[in-house]
Amino acid sequence: MFERVEDVRLSLLEEWNIRGIALDLDNTIVPWHTSALTPMVRAWVAGLHAAAIRMCLLTNNYSRQAADVAAELRMPIVRNAFKPLPAGFRRSLEHLGVPPGAALCIGDQLFTDVLGAKVTGMRAILVRPVSNREFPTTKVLRALERPVLARLRRSESADA
Repeated sequence: MFERVEDVRLSLLEEWNIRGIALDLDNTIVPWHTSALTPMVRAWVAGLHAAAIRMCLLTNNYSRQAADVAAELRMPIVRNAFKPLPAGFRRSLEHLGVPPGAALCIGDQLFTDVLGAKVTGMRAILVRPVSNREFPTTKVLRALERPVLARLRRSESADA
């Protein structure tokens, strides 16, 4: 778990032998239903491009805004992915051109991004949502994931 995508360092990706990243959109790199990329996210993506890490946006979003963000970041997009179902994750792997073991999914939701990645054989990183504004069904999932995340955090602190 990380605070923000920008906290995921190239050294970690190298350590894990990651060659491709499926990147969630809403509340992972932009606030929900916007295309408002921060300079830090732009710089992080540029650094990964420079390091030859392949990236693909993977989103349940189907709006024009999602395609605009993908174009601005110069990466393919899998829209309307129906996460956590594996089909969208598999389509992202096709775009990335890497096997699941060399791929990472970064997202803000445990039961969509992380679960779908794990079912597909990818590594996963969970980040804190960049905004509290969300799709209504996401609010329900957040309520369900709170006790699971609390337990994971307790487990991490006990291991430290």
